[in-house]
Amino acid sequence: MCKWKLCNLTQSILICGMLAVPQLSAQLKTTQAQHLVDLTAQRHPEITGLELSVNHGQEGCVTIAATQAKDLGEKCDDDEAAALKTLKPFVEHEPDGFDVTAPLHDARGNLIGTLGIDFKPQARQTNASILKLTSGLLREIEQKIPSKEFLSARVTRD
Repeated sequence: MCKWKLCNLTQSILICGMLAVPQLSAQLKTTQAQHLVDLTAQRHPEITGLELSVNHGQEGCVTIAATQAKDLGEKCDDDEAAALKTLKPFVEHEPDGFDVTAPLHDARGNLIGTLGIDFKPQARQTNASILKLTSGLLREIEQKIPSKEFLSARVTRD
């Protein structure tokens, strides 16, 4: 049975992975959160992945926007819990770079969730240099979020 396959949120929709329908891509609706994640990832080549998670009532804390579609809807794990509990970034140095999960605020300073950032490995990276990059990314993103509710608002992208 043929199913719609979305290859990339910023690209055309493919039907059964074969036929491109560009006129439908203009009608593709997404959330402000996903739009923000996509734009941020495009502007920052030092990032390999980005996830935005918020507390969604009865569902609990879940990922609502991500550079990889497979991460959408995932329940928050220990990284997000640590960042929310301590209100400080949780940093992991992994073989493929640094993985940081940081508390995310809206433009008024209200805690609204977490931002997970995967950084490409670079020579002479340290926890301190990664935390500095994280701080800059948080400032950039947080000033664009007027409220938690804004993140779930729909936007039409071309």
